[in-house]
Parts: sequence; C-alpha cells; structure tokens
Amino acid sequence: MLATRRQNRLDTINGRFAAANDKSIYTYGKPDSPAPSDTAVPRRTTAPKRILLIEDHIDAVRSLAFLLEDMGHEVDYAINGYAGIDKALQFRPDFILLDIGLPGMDGFEVCKRLRKEPALQRTRIIAITAWSQDEHRVRSKAAGCELHLVKPVPVRLLEDLLG
Repeated sequence: MLATRRQNRLDTINGRFAAANDKSIYTYGKPDSPAPSDTAVPRRTTAPKRILLIEDHIDAVRSLAFLLEDMGHEVDYAINGYAGIDKALQFRPDFILLDIGLPGMDGFEVCKRLRKEPALQRTRIIAITAWSQDEHRVRSKAAGCELHLVKPVPVRLLEDLLG
C-alpha cells in the first residue's frame, strides 16, 4: 500500500473531476458541466481482490493504486520485474497488472517466470502497457498474459475485469 494515498485525493466536485494534494487542486472538465460517467471515481461493487502492480513509473503506480484501493481492493506494487516476482510469491495476488516495458527484465520474461510458479497458477496476469503493436500483443499472449491492454485503460474496463 502506498503511504501517499492519504495525501492525495480524487473527487467529483460539482460535476467536474478534481485531483488534490496538500498544495494544489487540479480540476478537469468544463465548469458547471456534468462529469462523464467514465471519469467518476468508482466504488466497490464486488468482493475485494488482491492486486499486484508491476510498473516502473511511480506516478502511474500511485494513480492506479489509489484508484484500485478506492474500489476496495488490496494493492501492492513492485517497480521492476525481479522485485515483482518476489512480491508476487509473497503477496499471492488474484490479479497482476504488468507493464511490459520494464527496466532489466521486461514484462514478457516476468510473465513467463510467474507462469512457472505453482503458487500463482490461479493468478490472472494482465499486461497494461504503452506497447500497442500487434507483435507486442502476440508476445504477451505467448508469455502467458490473459489480456494486453494499452494505456490509458478506461476505468470501467478495469472494473469489469476485476469484478
């Protein structure tokens, strides 16, 4: 879990999507206009899941962890593939959201190694990456990823996948 979760906050304020921290408030959307339904912060509608994020960009980790925790899920993270494998074996997640473009060991290799672990056979591994070519999708599937999603992933799609 992220210590910064309590310092940052997302809200819908008067039909606008806003992000706030200790020093600033950033509002997205037209003033006095209703917020589109896909930008509203989701609420838990299913049983909480254990989710491991393996992502090297800490801002992406913080944002996604905040969103998933707000949905009611238990979230942990690793910022490289080696740490991700170790964390997966300790945390035993229901889902792993895996970046492919990791430093050192890429996400394809991480997924292959995770798939060899008997304790993780029921874990669903989903690639969430900026790599969008058909070649990348084929490699993700060959490595053992259930899905290959291209960033940014719509909130409603994440809700459906985790539900």
